[in-house]
Amino acid sequence: MSVRPAIATVFAIIAASLLALAAPMARAANNAEQVIFSGKTAQFGFWIWCQNEQAPSSLGRSNYETDCNGAMYFYALGVVSHVTGEVSEPAEGVYVMDVQSRDGSVDCTLTNVPPIRRGPNNTVLAACTVDGQVLNLRATGAVVNATGP
Repeated sequence: MSVRPAIATVFAIIAASLLALAAPMARAANNAEQVIFSGKTAQFGFWIWCQNEQAPSSLGRSNYETDCNGAMYFYALGVVSHVTGEVSEPAEGVYVMDVQSRDGSVDCTLTNVPPIRRGPNNTVLAACTVDGQVLNLRATGAVVNATGP
């Protein structure tokens, strides 16, 4: 089995698992603002879900330790990684996700280019360090979705 199909399969499993976890949260009352970046190019791919503001909880705590949770993969490097991190909104409609792998081998800042368009019609810029290698990447045809209050 070549590395590309294996990476794509692992990424699909991770994305499906995270989507299954995020779907019930999206329907819950008192939602937090949610931000999703999803896309792929010949060089890299990503699926990251974030809550921009912590949702109110009847127990007084959130179920998530970080704001963002997702996966990133880098084809040429053969790297697939679960990432967590934080999201911010420095300007209306501009979201910045700072995500890292647990072992520190992947560290990325992803930023959407406004305005946000429906469907896979957005651009996401990614400045990453992967296994010590600095990468500046661009994904056109990405999905950027911001929902909630």
